[in-house]
This record gives sequence, structure tokens and C-alpha cells, in this order.
Amino acid sequence: MLIPEARNYLGRDCSITFKDRHGNLHTRTTRVHDVTFVPMYGACLVGDADDIWLDKVTSISAIS
Repeated sequence: MLIPEARNYLGRDCSITFKDRHGNLHTRTTRVHDVTFVPMYGACLVGDADDIWLDKVTSISAIS
């Protein structure tokens, strides 16, 4: 997922499925507050619970 695609979900509650560093899939429901770029790490979604790196996201869907 790229930053322009992720910006479509700003301010929405989303269900995000992503892989952790071991390759296991996790699904979180969170409100997306920001999409930002962190030097040396890449782009990430800033949500209520935690930050999720965009290169690890496998699917995202808006709940509201």
C-alpha cells in the first residue's frame, strides 16, 4: 500500500490486516489518525492503538 492510497482512510475506523516480523497475520480495528513517513523505516499508519507499517499491511477496509 502506498501513502496516497492510505490517506483515503484518514479519520475512519478501519479493520487492518497486517503481518508481524515473524510473518503471522494480525487484524486490528482502529481509527486512522495520520499517515506519515519515518526516515529509515518507511511509511506508517498512525492509529489509536499503535502504528502499523504500510509495507506490512495486507488488507484494509473502512468500517465507518
